[in-house]
Amino acid sequence: MSTPAPDPRPDDERLPPWAGAPGFTPGADGLPPHAPMPGAPPYPEPPKREPGPPERPPRTRFVAALAAAAVWAVVNVVLVLAVVGPPAGPAALGAFVGALVVPVLLAAAVVWAIARRRAWSFWMLVLATAPVFWVVRAFLGAAG
Repeated sequence: MSTPAPDPRPDDERLPPWAGAPGFTPGADGLPPHAPMPGAPPYPEPPKREPGPPERPPRTRFVAALAAAAVWAVVNVVLVLAVVGPPAGPAALGAFVGALVVPVLLAAAVVWAIARRRAWSFWMLVLATAPVFWVVRAFLGAAG
């Protein structure tokens, strides 16, 4: 034989001192009152999500590869200006900068062809573009 648990409420029907705590729920069905436990069920229903178009994974854009190749073109201009000095005139500077357009486009196309399936960070694109840019620049400089 088991004896029923004693009623935790005082005989004068006063509430216990912790009964005013946040989250207090008065007892129901003859059970003693208690505060809810953190994370206790029932959990709210998750919001209904409208089916939309399937999400495409992020990819590397050609513009990002082009910007990474342009970084090395700027480095090339700065190195030439620092080592050789300023060009003879604006026409010579324009011809030099114009000669960098083709290596930038070719290096960007090669790196983009490699990186287009995934999203590469910009610094990874810059590092991957460096050898491609300088090799293309050397071949075009030797050919021209």
